[in-house]
Amino acid sequence: MNILITGATTSKAYQLERLLNRPDDIILADSAELPAFMLKSKRFLRIPDENASTFVHEVLALCLDHDVKEVYPLKPQEIAGLVSARQLFEEYGIRVVTPDDYSFEKSHD
Repeated sequence: MNILITGATTSKAYQLERLLNRPDDIILADSAELPAFMLKSKRFLRIPDENASTFVHEVLALCLDHDVKEVYPLKPQEIAGLVSARQLFEEYGIRVVTPDDYSFEKSHD
């Protein structure tokens, strides 16, 4: 079972990765440009911009392709898009976990 954390270019993604403490199961993703060496690793994925009309469906497809069972969106627009599609993800056995669902210290903002 893999976990997808968005916002791979932010420190919050790495803080959350440490909190979850499952390094072999975590895939980091971002819509921002990632260096080529990062994208060659199976740990990093490029996702569409959170404002793209296909954002939700492309993230769902990536989750299905990579056996992701939990998604932790970190950017506000990603959270809004994925929360609105939470039921769709749940139909495929994928849990969308938002900051309200886990304790993440505000001091790390």
